[in-house]
Amino acid sequence: MVTIRIIVEGGSAENKNIDTANNTESLRQSLNLFFSRLLNRTDISIIMGYGYRNAAKNFLKNYLNTNLFVDSDCPSNKLSEFFTRLEKENAEPIFIPDDRKKYVFFMIQEMEAWFLKQPQCFDLWAKKEGYSRRTNESICQHSLIRSKNIEDIEKPSIITKTLLKHFFEKKVVNKKRKLAVYGKLKTAPILLDCIDVESLEKQDSELRRFKKQILRKI
Repeated sequence: MVTIRIIVEGGSAENKNIDTANNTESLRQSLNLFFSRLLNRTDISIIMGYGYRNAAKNFLKNYLNTNLFVDSDCPSNKLSEFFTRLEKENAEPIFIPDDRKKYVFFMIQEMEAWFLKQPQCFDLWAKKEGYSRRTNESICQHSLIRSKNIEDIEKPSIITKTLLKHFFEKKVVNKKRKLAVYGKLKTAPILLDCIDVESLEKQDSELRRFKKQILRKI
């Protein structure tokens, strides 16, 4: 059975801090489970790419059965801008050949858009992490995401942080406290585990394109 390798933007190369190293590994494991559920396969190898430029360089070094997932940092109608940034924004241009661009997939505009497409995952996350609701307001009806095309939202990571702080709190030493900070390494792994992958596939064209591409190859 051929192993499907996926390089994902994210994680930290600064592993001198044991917490950072552990959280990077937690994110890798949650992404592995996420894609295993998406493809209904266990032969998945997730490689944390750190920054998108480092991830792209790693992708170019690994030709066989390797795919790249990165934040687009732009809406779905401007995905070509990602390749332009690689080629022009730095003193060291990175060129991805046309025949390999089809193996580059995007989290539009950031990975956190997956959470915003399924706001019910926040309540599941809160239950796992010991947080309680501050308000009974429906998360999907919050003005930040209500009736919006999630892929048009800039910086969904900031929206995710705002929603978590608005809706949840935890009692610490008999005092209720809002979520202090959202962190991709610390918070995202549990949120990923709370995603309904089958439903998200129907909501996300890039995940469908990825799955179709993989099934075509195998």
